[in-house]
Amino acid sequence: MRTDKRIIATFIAALAFIGIFAGFRWEKTSDVGNKAQSEIVTVKSFGTKVQSAKSNAITGQAFFSSQATTTYEDVVTARSYLVGDVKTGKVYLEQNSKKIMPIASLSKLLTALVSTTILSSSTKIVIDPSLANLPVDGSGIGVGETFYFSDLVFAMLLDSSNIAAEAIASSSGNADFINSMTGYAKELGMTNTSFADASGLSSYDLSTAKDIFVLAQYLYTEKPEILNITKTPVSGTATSTEHGSHAFINIHPFVNDPRFLGGKTGRTDAAGETMLTMLNINNHPIAFIILGANNGYREHDTRLLIEAYASHSQ
Repeated sequence: MRTDKRIIATFIAALAFIGIFAGFRWEKTSDVGNKAQSEIVTVKSFGTKVQSAKSNAITGQAFFSSQATTTYEDVVTARSYLVGDVKTGKVYLEQNSKKIMPIASLSKLLTALVSTTILSSSTKIVIDPSLANLPVDGSGIGVGETFYFSDLVFAMLLDSSNIAAEAIASSSGNADFINSMTGYAKELGMTNTSFADASGLSSYDLSTAKDIFVLAQYLYTEKPEILNITKTPVSGTATSTEHGSHAFINIHPFVNDPRFLGGKTGRTDAAGETMLTMLNINNHPIAFIILGANNGYREHDTRLLIEAYASHSQ
């Protein structure tokens, strides 16, 4: 009888052990899956706590492991970024810089490049009713108004006005204008860049951080007048017979930084947040490029990269 009880006890203990072992194996397998999904890449080259999360391939959202910080305080959320000297071409920091991604309103920099080569500042452009359904922006530009091209460039680059960008493209034949944007980019060496519209609203306006760096270099050396527009804090137009008064306010978060040389912001659901920021740091024109940042984090990400660069240059 005592032997039977011992056999039963041994059997129960064996089942318990198997259950514990199975549970342990399940937990370890789950941990491996979580780590694979939320791998953190730490940038150690500058000795600064700067991290970027690899994105989930399906959703495009960033995931962070339970061991990582629960906030984004010390984390670069951008899926792709690059820091480089636009004068020398030296790249100091990059992550997924050749990854092709939507760029949102960074497209407007190419819209400015193309339009300034084919339109004069005094060209008049009418805001067509077909543009009425574009997302509202801070420029306040309305259907039926007529502007000089020079005014719309400020609205497009400061307020990131979509209606201004699309009106500029439409005035030159929209399809031809978009083809010219892609062709211009290829000529500059932006080999992984293409456009589907002039405003960046399309998820098919695509580029890489590396290509945006090429663009930044070209703007700095060959088109400083465009950069000068992008660093203007505010511009506006008075009421006239052709349009009302408008104040075009620069929405770039670094516009009041005395080091600011120019840049552009962007945001769409497909692109996340994007931004080009060029700063004069110790007499070096440094470009900070981020693509695919979490909403509300483009300035935060850029500041982390600025700290990383400063640590390196000391």
